[in-house]
Amino acid sequence: MHPERSDAFVFFGSTGDLAFKQIFPALQALLRRGQLDMPIVAVGRKKLGIDELRARAKKSLTASDGVDSAAFEKLSSQLRYVVVDFDDAATFGLIREAMGDAKHPLHYVALPPEVFEKVATNLAKAGLAGGARIALEKPFGHDSASARALSKALHASFPEESIFRLDHFLGKESVENIAYFRAANPLLEASLQHEQVESVQITMAETFGVKGRAKFYDSVGAVRDVVQNHMLEVVACLAMEIPSEKGHVALRRERSRLLARMDALSPADIVRGQVRGYKDEDGVAGDSTTETFAALRVTIDSARWRGVPFHIRVGKQLPVTATEVLVRWKAARRPVLEEQSPPAPNHVRLRIGPDAVIAFGANVKKDGEAMVGELKELVLQRAPGDAMKPYDRLLGDAIDGDATLFARQDAVEESWRVVDPVLGDATPVYLYEPGSWGPAEAARISPPDGWSNPS
Repeated sequence: MHPERSDAFVFFGSTGDLAFKQIFPALQALLRRGQLDMPIVAVGRKKLGIDELRARAKKSLTASDGVDSAAFEKLSSQLRYVVVDFDDAATFGLIREAMGDAKHPLHYVALPPEVFEKVATNLAKAGLAGGARIALEKPFGHDSASARALSKALHASFPEESIFRLDHFLGKESVENIAYFRAANPLLEASLQHEQVESVQITMAETFGVKGRAKFYDSVGAVRDVVQNHMLEVVACLAMEIPSEKGHVALRRERSRLLARMDALSPADIVRGQVRGYKDEDGVAGDSTTETFAALRVTIDSARWRGVPFHIRVGKQLPVTATEVLVRWKAARRPVLEEQSPPAPNHVRLRIGPDAVIAFGANVKKDGEAMVGELKELVLQRAPGDAMKPYDRLLGDAIDGDATLFARQDAVEESWRVVDPVLGDATPVYLYEPGSWGPAEAARISPPDGWSNPS
């Protein structure tokens, strides 16, 4: 991989929804920090004038963080627009012209995965792959076989070290903090193993539904959309061995090793649900069996975690919008002093969103003469959210060539291996009511000490 920082930002999908909601605000943030002093080449199939694209960018910024006049002036001056035909490699030569003297572009591809190979191939044919990096939005395939085929196709044009597989969840400060919190606190790290931990549960709950993504969502479902990537990445950050050496290579290696130790799921490890009314959405098949909810039980074949269940619960139209990890340690086996039953188990709670929280649960004596206790939480950190938005960080890291927060090929393939046996209609789908915590059948996958519902 070339050591140089990228010197042009080539942006496929510039007229899409993701660009409007996330990428233009991220570009403004990068410009404000002085990280984007280079040509910005927007690429699309729509015939737009540059003034139309600038107006769209301004509308995006107005709807998001607001327009920074100085940063927007820079964005406007650096922005180019190129119309390409994905079936005509010759049109990709226009990108070369728009880049000017740049030799090490970052090609950011915010397009459906079925065109990844075509874009990579045409970039190579136009002489735009050598010395370049390519950043791709998830999903990376729809199962193990397609993920392997996609990587093989991409490697024909770009070496693995130049491919940045982008999943915004890894760019969250609160996800990155999981590994730091473990590594920096030996007392905590020493207790994260099967002799001490009773269970781990991860909940990703959303009050909203498919929000205009119905056609896409009906082709993937909750397991493909957020479990295979977001949730298994969180498990990997929480359960991996902490590397002794510095740098992104070691960190990514340990995440991949952990995923390789996950046991593949079986139908007994999952309950799928579909929220009532989902099939009324435009773009959803009338006989759809796509899940909008899933509860899963994951196990890890390692000396550290053998026998510890990792429970994952994700769903649309649940009571709250929150993503949270709860590690419960094993409870005391007998009552303490005058208590009639053992005290509550200790826990650590890691809130990933929408706010960021790290809290310990411990037992303390209640006020009064009786020697009995109660569970209290000590909040170590509470923040309204990530100080830096995920796309600000990830695009900046890709420009710098820092791959720490990007998924490796083997990690992607291993995560697909884990979920492959339960994809599609491998298990029944059960109805649940909007605003509930999923179908009653999900109780079969409940942690041994019960779910903790985020508030």
